[in-house]
Amino acid sequence: MATKEVMIVTPEEMKNLVPSERAMDAYKFAIAHAGVEMDEGAEADFVAQRNAKAEGFRDLAEVQKWMEKTASSIKTATKHAFNVGDPDELPDGFKWSKQSYTYEWQADEGPHQVVHDLIEKGLVSVEQLVQQLTVSMVAKAAGVTQEKIMEMFPQYVCAKHKERTFSIK
Repeated sequence: MATKEVMIVTPEEMKNLVPSERAMDAYKFAIAHAGVEMDEGAEADFVAQRNAKAEGFRDLAEVQKWMEKTASSIKTATKHAFNVGDPDELPDGFKWSKQSYTYEWQADEGPHQVVHDLIEKGLVSVEQLVQQLTVSMVAKAAGVTQEKIMEMFPQYVCAKHKERTFSIK
């Protein structure tokens, strides 16, 4: 049986994870101001104080990355530890969720044949099937980008904002 490589954070490494004073100072500053409404003057002061703590926020970002790796390592190691044996051998309060599945086409002709048969049996119409298509699916099938689809059909396709991703390097 092939083994899966896992990233492990050792207990010794966990003990050495101590945030710097400037990281803790930046974190205290951030939580003290989280969700606080500010007028223009207060916002300008906040930005100046925040930017003065940039190195602390960089340290804090490193701590966050290590904590995420550590949490992932704990989850992986624990999952492997409790994947041995039968579910009825687990201690009280421990349980695996019910097995779930993803469904995939076994052959390239599968989607065409299934759609054809469903329409022929009157279980679904072409219009009902088309309503389930996403812009991404149509763009992929056409071999163009979603932006190109939006450019070609601006009356039917719009771009909605996603939450921005923030990073510190």
